[in-house]
Amino acid sequence: METRENKAEIELKLAVPPEELAKLARDKRLRALAGAGPRPKRLVTTYFDTPDRRLMAAELALRVRRVGRRRIQTLKTAGHPELGPLARGEWEREIVGERPVLDAAWLSEIDDRNARRLLAKPKIGARLEPLFSTDFTRRIWRVRRAGSIVELAIDRGRIEGPDGTSPISEVELELKSGDPAVLYGIAREIARMVPAVVETRSKAERGYALGNPARAGVRMGNFGIDRSTSVETAFRTVGRVCMAHTRANEMLVRDNPGVEGVHQLRVGLRRMRSALSAFRDVLPEEQRRARTEELRWIATSCGAARDWDVFRTQLLKPLARYVDDEPALKRVTKAADLARARAYGQMCEVLASRRMTDSLLEIEEWWEGASWGPTMGEWREASVREFARVVLRRLNRKVSRLGSNLTELSEAQLHELRIRCKKLRYAAEFFRNAFVRKTADAYVSALADVQDHLGSLNDAVVARQLLGELANRARSLPAPVLARADGIVTGWIAARVRHDLEKLPEVWAKFAARRPFWK
Repeated sequence: METRENKAEIELKLAVPPEELAKLARDKRLRALAGAGPRPKRLVTTYFDTPDRRLMAAELALRVRRVGRRRIQTLKTAGHPELGPLARGEWEREIVGERPVLDAAWLSEIDDRNARRLLAKPKIGARLEPLFSTDFTRRIWRVRRAGSIVELAIDRGRIEGPDGTSPISEVELELKSGDPAVLYGIAREIARMVPAVVETRSKAERGYALGNPARAGVRMGNFGIDRSTSVETAFRTVGRVCMAHTRANEMLVRDNPGVEGVHQLRVGLRRMRSALSAFRDVLPEEQRRARTEELRWIATSCGAARDWDVFRTQLLKPLARYVDDEPALKRVTKAADLARARAYGQMCEVLASRRMTDSLLEIEEWWEGASWGPTMGEWREASVREFARVVLRRLNRKVSRLGSNLTELSEAQLHELRIRCKKLRYAAEFFRNAFVRKTADAYVSALADVQDHLGSLNDAVVARQLLGELANRARSLPAPVLARADGIVTGWIAARVRHDLEKLPEVWAKFAARRPFWK
């Protein structure tokens, strides 16, 4: 017997501590939400790929799942961007046997051309081998809300492979019919019942990661906005890319905190705030301000960790190459490492908090729900090129006005110029694919150079603050040690600032000579 199913799966997952997951299944609030609990069902699944991981490289997951006596073969793709951040392609069929069956009849049902072409290659099927498996129990509830039907599943078990194991302890919400926004509301309710964080990785992605070291940080993807994109679609697209970038690094920092992950997390948050600023004229002001403030709270919660990272890796570390035998510097470095560890601990507490989970779910729900759409008026369906010209002209004017008196600017004004350059750069990156890419890239590169040369000024201000914090906090450091280290670090910072300020007029002149790419 053989059946086929072709659909786009829309789901949202929450990772929950195992001890809390057991409590959730018995929680009265869950029963009120979803009704009586069902009996658990055991699911054992094997994932297949070629020895050189051709499917993983193509962002495909191919599995065979045992459900009682039945065998269900499933192919999943990375996602369906046009359907939103919760969607991914899914094709199922019932088969006989334990290995995937890649016949022409099934492949013809797959409407992802790249996936179909890859799986149709004669050598792919022959080279498939089992890589890892999942073994978990699942309890499923049906939730009906606002005309939508959601399947709520509690999964508990493990992922197993030659390189290790990883626990499965999660709540999976899959939309069977209706509005995807309903998933966010249910997820927020569950996160108020038990500690939970959004899990962006599929079980397949977690299986592939077994035994592999975590990445240092995930960089921003392409915005994919072109001249045919409407303003409404552009705003939603920017939000999706920025949120995906933020969530990937949020998860990375929670699991394996590190310098680049923290940096990229803050970049994602800043870009979302910049998007809200760039589109401010077509968004409901109160709604925009509320999301901006919540994003600022998250970024601020990560700020101390990032400041100590910069102080430690971009100031003390390079300085040590020149004065590595200086006892005072070594003692201050040790004190800075302790302060950095405390800041990381506080940041990770925030990232695992209920407020963090609720905030990001609420922001994503708002961005996807498009309650802001009517406020866009005639801009809503207009070409993003015309809107981008208005935004970029305004931001460029602010940068040029302040930068025209570059040599006369105070430290505070130079800091303000850096912030304005950053906002202009992010907006230019949002919209550059709607214009001539070569010209836009050259403009963004010149602007980034100005921003980088202004960065040492901000580093200097922060470094002085952190040195003061060490003086107040590090009781074990004698005053003479602190004074000597302060003199060495301050002198190093002053030399860097002087170098960048001397080069700044030249760098600014190159940027000012660039013709704005949107004209």
